[in-house]
Amino acid sequence: MSKRRAGSRQEVAAAAAGISVSSAHRIESGRLQPQAAKPRSRRRPDPLAEVWEPLLLPLLERHPALTPTTLLEHLQEQKPDQDWSSLKRTLQRRVQQWKALHGPTPEVMFPLAYQPGEIGFCDFGVDPRN
Repeated sequence: MSKRRAGSRQEVAAAAAGISVSSAHRIESGRLQPQAAKPRSRRRPDPLAEVWEPLLLPLLERHPALTPTTLLEHLQEQKPDQDWSSLKRTLQRRVQQWKALHGPTPEVMFPLAYQPGEIGFCDFGVDPRN
């Protein structure tokens, strides 16, 4: 800022401060932090809206281990008049979200609870080269 007050151009002052020119413009205009991006809203209608709650959600609640591929096959059997294969990735995301919020808790294979000194293996007194 002192270079800018002394009459230097914005590019020179930014280079002296070690910041980009766009950051220098932003700081000089009074916006110290960049604007946080607003969360994106849905850009198209939900393609699974008509089948998620009546068909798929009850299946997932009864059998939470079902995979999105199995659910897609079930959709193709129940409603063969539509092409569901283009919605595979959407269904995978939806099932992943549901399992994260409402699915079974993941099984813990081994607890990581160590007592102090239990796994220490350092020896400060011996040089390994000798």
